[in-house]
Amino acid sequence: MGGRRILGLTDVEAINGKAKAKSKAKTQLRLKREERWLVILGVILHAVYMLSIFDIYFKTPIVHGMDPVTPRFNAPAKRLVLLVADGLRADKFFEPDLEGNYRAPFLRSVIKNQGRWGVSHARPPTESRPGHVSIIAGFYEDPSAVTKGKDSVAFAGWKANPVEFDSVFNRSQHTFAFGSPDIVPLFCGALRHSTWNTYPHEFEDFATDASFLDEWSFEQFQSLLNGSNEDSKELLLQDNIVIFLHLLGCDSNGHAHRPFSSIYLNNVRVVDHVAKRVYNLLEDYFKDNLTAYIFTADHGMSDKGSHGDGHPSNTDTPLVAWGAGVKYPNPVNHNKRSDNNFHFIDEHAHDMPTPIEWGLNDIERVDVNQADIAPLMSTLLGLPCPVNSVGNLPLGYINFVEAEEVEAVLANTKQILNQFLQKSKIKQSNSFYFKPFKPLAHCSLLLDQIEDLISARDYEAAMKLSQHLRSLALEGLHYFQTYDWLMLMAVITLGYIGWIIFLVLHVLQSYTSLPGDIFRKEQSSLQKQKTGKVYVCGFLLMGMICFKLLMEHSPALYHAYIAMTVFLWTQIVSEHRFLIALWRYFSGRKYKFVELLATSAVSVLILEFLVNSFIERKLYTWCFLMVGVIAASYLYYKIPWRSGIPLFVCVACWLLSIFTLMPAEIPDNNHLVIASGATIIIIGIAARWLDLHGEGNKYWLSICNHETRKPKFPMLFHLQALLVGLSSVMVFLSTSHRTQKQELHALHQLINWFIAGFSMVLPLFSEVGLLARLNSIFLGFAPAFLLLSIGYEALFYSALALVLMAWILFENTHFYLNKVKKSSTSIRNLEFILENEVRYLQLSDVRIPLVFMVLFNVAFFGTGNFASIASFEISSVYRFITIFSPFLMAALLIFKLFIPFMLVIFCSGLELASFVVNSDLLQHSWDAILKTYDAEANPNEQQSFPPSVKYKVCPQANFTIIAFVTSPPCTKQHLEEGKELVSSLELKDTFPVFEFLCTKRNSSFSLHRAAINCFVSFHDQLLELKAQPGLILYDDLMQHGSAYPLIITGNSLGASIASLFTLWLLETLNGADAKHPLCITFGAPFLGDNGLQKAIVEHSIWNSCFLHVAANQDPVPRLFISPHLPSQTNAYKPFGTYFLCSEMGSTCLEDPEAISQSLVAMDLQNTRNQQPSEEFLMVGYGRIIERLKSRILLNGTSQLGGVIRHSLEAGISLQLEAIGVERAQQQENRNFAGLIEKMEKWEQACMLSKRRVGDASIKLSEIKLRMAQLEWYKKLAKVEEIGYYDRYKNKGKSDQDVTRYKKFLTSYWEKLVNEAEEKPHKERVSLSRTRWLLGGTNYRRMVEPLDIADYYKENGLRDYKTKGRSQHYKTLENMLAESNKIVNSSVELKKQNADAILTEDSCFWAHVEEALVSCRLLKNVNSIDVERALRENLIQFEEYILKMIKTYAVSPEIFLPKSSFMRWWREYDQITGHSYNSPLTVIMRNSSYRDYANGLLVIT
Repeated sequence: MGGRRILGLTDVEAINGKAKAKSKAKTQLRLKREERWLVILGVILHAVYMLSIFDIYFKTPIVHGMDPVTPRFNAPAKRLVLLVADGLRADKFFEPDLEGNYRAPFLRSVIKNQGRWGVSHARPPTESRPGHVSIIAGFYEDPSAVTKGKDSVAFAGWKANPVEFDSVFNRSQHTFAFGSPDIVPLFCGALRHSTWNTYPHEFEDFATDASFLDEWSFEQFQSLLNGSNEDSKELLLQDNIVIFLHLLGCDSNGHAHRPFSSIYLNNVRVVDHVAKRVYNLLEDYFKDNLTAYIFTADHGMSDKGSHGDGHPSNTDTPLVAWGAGVKYPNPVNHNKRSDNNFHFIDEHAHDMPTPIEWGLNDIERVDVNQADIAPLMSTLLGLPCPVNSVGNLPLGYINFVEAEEVEAVLANTKQILNQFLQKSKIKQSNSFYFKPFKPLAHCSLLLDQIEDLISARDYEAAMKLSQHLRSLALEGLHYFQTYDWLMLMAVITLGYIGWIIFLVLHVLQSYTSLPGDIFRKEQSSLQKQKTGKVYVCGFLLMGMICFKLLMEHSPALYHAYIAMTVFLWTQIVSEHRFLIALWRYFSGRKYKFVELLATSAVSVLILEFLVNSFIERKLYTWCFLMVGVIAASYLYYKIPWRSGIPLFVCVACWLLSIFTLMPAEIPDNNHLVIASGATIIIIGIAARWLDLHGEGNKYWLSICNHETRKPKFPMLFHLQALLVGLSSVMVFLSTSHRTQKQELHALHQLINWFIAGFSMVLPLFSEVGLLARLNSIFLGFAPAFLLLSIGYEALFYSALALVLMAWILFENTHFYLNKVKKSSTSIRNLEFILENEVRYLQLSDVRIPLVFMVLFNVAFFGTGNFASIASFEISSVYRFITIFSPFLMAALLIFKLFIPFMLVIFCSGLELASFVVNSDLLQHSWDAILKTYDAEANPNEQQSFPPSVKYKVCPQANFTIIAFVTSPPCTKQHLEEGKELVSSLELKDTFPVFEFLCTKRNSSFSLHRAAINCFVSFHDQLLELKAQPGLILYDDLMQHGSAYPLIITGNSLGASIASLFTLWLLETLNGADAKHPLCITFGAPFLGDNGLQKAIVEHSIWNSCFLHVAANQDPVPRLFISPHLPSQTNAYKPFGTYFLCSEMGSTCLEDPEAISQSLVAMDLQNTRNQQPSEEFLMVGYGRIIERLKSRILLNGTSQLGGVIRHSLEAGISLQLEAIGVERAQQQENRNFAGLIEKMEKWEQACMLSKRRVGDASIKLSEIKLRMAQLEWYKKLAKVEEIGYYDRYKNKGKSDQDVTRYKKFLTSYWEKLVNEAEEKPHKERVSLSRTRWLLGGTNYRRMVEPLDIADYYKENGLRDYKTKGRSQHYKTLENMLAESNKIVNSSVELKKQNADAILTEDSCFWAHVEEALVSCRLLKNVNSIDVERALRENLIQFEEYILKMIKTYAVSPEIFLPKSSFMRWWREYDQITGHSYNSPLTVIMRNSSYRDYANGLLVIT
């Protein structure tokens, strides 16, 4: 009371102050909760809206259900040869070399004498797979393949065919293919009528001349023709065969050496020579002139050795066709009229002039779109065009009479029209309001008209009408491909706008003073808003739109887009009263309104600038030139004395402005990269010097390191600088080896990976000052960036770091100048701000996020155009990997792009503090204990058990404290009279409350008799406390995990009651999902024996819920461990974490033995070893805590004398010193002789124990590799048509690895299950969490069939399920059943992925084996009863199989011809005979089971 009078506060004011503090705490908690959900909402929203890219731009163009159109003309060729030179540019193919000689003499002679030529125009993305799909299948890559794949791995679709499509190879009689492992298997991997081979991935080494890859493909084909295999010869003599040679040399050499290099240009000659030899070989072999040849490329190559975008060097590829059915060359007809309105797929104009240097101006050139090659090949072979093709048949290449030309174009037109009709049908069947493509409303009439014209032999008119109809069909396909674009773009745009407005409203309401101003002005109109109607209307609208989408069978993501957008705008509309009040507020303050408009205009201008910078990088040059002048001028005039900061800011900005003038195609300059390493070291040294000597400058003050204590890693800077220098050396060594055409040296590669990885870890150990931390991050990422650099971009890294430093300096200076300037805020607003102790955002603060966004973008666009990945150098990764690995190379490239971005992100300091002391939890807990001691009896807030024991509930702002205390006389009496232990076996019949602590491994435990007696005496009152209404205790802990954490505390014997009460609460919590209470005790005696310790440690989470504070002045914690006490008392053992402290310092220990021995050391050090008296039962822990805080602030030091062997010994000595055991006495007293050595061993054991805690989770990641290897084995078995189970059952030497994987997996899961079985039930439940449940279920379904195979391989063994099944399989199966978690998908979903189904019953093959045994026994049975029993078993098995098939619960591999199931079926079919019919026999006999793998099998 007196204190408040001195401060001038009345009781009413004090009460109001408390109320405001409580209100403030609630507001902060609410804001924190809102922002947590806001972050979650933001992540979900951006994830959902990012997926819209795939629905808008990456929607598959493929439709199924069309019939192929059989051409009505004779095939001019019996076979076709397709030669694709991967990465061959048109200009490098056609132009002469420096000596005037052409690089492709054979193909050039073909162009002049035998065939036709032109340029094939590719469409972005100009990559290998899309290009080959266009050539062979006739459509531009299915973009949805990017997100699909049978294994659901990101980008797996680029290496497989997740959506089946038709191709020329599919239509051929047989296809022979040789080449790259990344291309050939895409088209031939699942093609039965194909013969193919590929070289290993290791051959694709960018450090060598890759032209040998082209020679390899030719040699494979040559060996096929020259071989003696009669089957191959018969296949070669068939009609309609395709021979495909994929020549990868140009692509690999272009990437590695650039297309201007002698290696690349020589590879053009190699490709020409391969074409010549293929032609001669085939003509000599067949001698019938019925072979057609097509030579082309999938994409070109940019000048810097990359591809992917739409630059002409990437889209223009050569096309040469000759042989059967191909026209001979024609001279150029200069009078021929050009169709200037026609553009190719890459937007290049039709009939572009042929470059003079090509020397082909006098020969007619016929350019095509890349997809036109597929119908060209189909027409030459007389095959139907691929049903998904969108290519136009190029008549300029076909040597047909007029009638045949019309028939060929009509077949091409019908094939494209069929796709249009199918898409129209699908869209119409799924739309409420269908908008047809009107130009083709009567397409059937046009077809009839064409047929009539052909019948009338009016071929010219029929040709024009066919081509016109084909053009309309292509337009119609595009119309339906973009049918939903307008709706989707509108919804997504509204969603993003809504998200921006929603965030602005949140910032205005939470971080500005506007709500306070508005509330004071409009208190009557801004009372509690009634938003219920708004939400009802919003959800009704959402429901109506989603119902419409559901009826139209729209994709699930459409619902998510609509739901997210409607939800955001519902939230905005619900704030309509605040928006109206905001408008009134600004309309009454014109100057603020003008300021807001001006800031908004500048912000929009900067955002528009950022958008345009995606296209024009040079904008950043002007930006940084102006910013350098403006920022420097501002600082020069604002700083009233001389300073070098303005000059530094200006120079840094101007240096960065240079880089966006540089070409995006970075030329090689290794000397510049090496010099950049030296520059980085110089900048690092300057920053280090400034950090150590910059204290005199007030603008540097807040960013420099001013800690007096010695840094933990004083040599960290020197190590980082050394690594930067070493990386520069490795740049020189690695590049010199590669330029000499040597492979990347393995040692160099290892060193590069080590330097890059190790250097990025070092910033984690840097000092906490802002400049020191930023400098460490700058040096930490520098080695990786240097090793990934090839030219000027290495200097960009240093320039960006200087600008970031300049930005931090600017903001610090601005902050300091504003601090001394008087605020222009009104007195009322100033009072409001001071009242809430918050620094509200000002409109000028918009500057910071805008600058961040500019720097964020320049980090990406400083050295390339991030809008196209092709603008970045793939050669950047050659110091890490040269063998072609697209995903690893792409990952390294993207990581290089992200390094400058991470530098921008990390330019903020981190402050570290001691949690235990500075969190104030100890202080709050001790204050609650003191209040409990001093409180008067009040039935509303405390319950007095006997007068000696009290408890008190103390609600805080963010948590609730319950304190237990006992009076010193009561404590002394109980501790003296009740030192002995009482066993849980004794308590079992009288007080079984703590029986839950008993486990299989730990059947009993003992408790301190005095503590348990107190607890038993007050059990009824504690029950009331546990269920007391209004407290956030049991109910909230159970149901919600409690929004307010619960802290239970106590002193002395009251601490023992607090520990027992905490254990009681922990037992009632449901699993590990709820928030657990924290028990903080002061001066607690040991509570139980080794059994109690083990019981609590087995509940791994429980042990972390106890923090015991023990001071060296307090004898109570040491009562039951002193060496001179009776042996029975020495059975006491500690649990939880001990915070041992003295006025000299503190330490935390977790190892039980270390805790006991440290307390012994404290006891021997302290002269007061006598039994506790009332005087010593009230130790001043509050004073000790305050002293500890002071020591932390003052950075107290320790003097370690004597010889210290290593850091662990030093650490233990410091711990003992901190709790009052001085170093000199440690050495003198013989009782300390072996203590340090013992504590070392205990600490090492504790560290090993902690390491093992995470082993299960770590190993769970490790076994994914073994599971993946089993999956691969499963796929190999499928290829052999024997199946996973049967291949292992008949395993040979090649299957030994699988046995090793099986043993590894079984050992892991057996151990894990056994450990879980021995744990208490609630701890065992954690194994049923989804992660472990799915892992265990997949393991059981994959591995148990292998155990079954081993079991039945032994002759005579039967009844696996009862006699041979391992217990851990049964346990895992039971856990799945008990968990009630849905692990299996719905039948419809399984149908969509039927080919990837894993048999759900892991004992399936045991049932099959038993059925096989029954069949064998049935053949030789003599007893009618036995025969009846066997037949019943087989009928039951038949019903079991039918159920599994019907629910798609079995893998389709059971239907492979060599599987045990099919063997059973053949035997069973013989036994039952054809007269026996059942649902299963019908499926098997009519072979409808073949539809199972496609998800098309339906059983009624």
